[in-house]
Amino acid sequence: MKILIISDSHSFSNLLYEVFDKESPDMVIHLGDLEDSPDDVARRLGVPKIPCVFIKGNCDYDPYGKLLKSSVFSLKGHRFFCAHGHIQGVNYGLDRLVYSAQEEGCYIALYGHTHRPFDEFLDGGFGGAKIHVINPGSIALPRGGSEQSYVIMNMTDDGAYDIEFRNL
Repeated sequence: MKILIISDSHSFSNLLYEVFDKESPDMVIHLGDLEDSPDDVARRLGVPKIPCVFIKGNCDYDPYGKLLKSSVFSLKGHRFFCAHGHIQGVNYGLDRLVYSAQEEGCYIALYGHTHRPFDEFLDGGFGGAKIHVINPGSIALPRGGSEQSYVIMNMTDDGAYDIEFRNL
């Protein structure tokens, strides 16, 4: 299974579509600041054929409540916690994000907001297991000297996975 993890497109949906067409993912996770209609993007992707998770970022206007503050789901034996990150204060550290994931029984935490790629296993605290924390960076407006980026997560049926950062 090929999962596209993307964030902070800030209404540059043409870049999203370019990546969708290039990668042909089986699932899409957008971690916020889409600043576009999730319905339009989902239609372009071919939903319901391709499942999508759209998280609400701090720049997203969502009058119809179509975007999620966070999402928790299981996939091939892994529990995912997805958030934009502004509510968890990721600009000031990742502790609250890690604890939020741990409270939900998740060992993979995905976030955006900082526009900087990140990939580390962090201590869950209180003797908890390591949490795999991933930020795909920004596909549109990278910061801190990074390039426009996204993540491809390949997951096998037995739950083994790897991630790869890719640039436009």
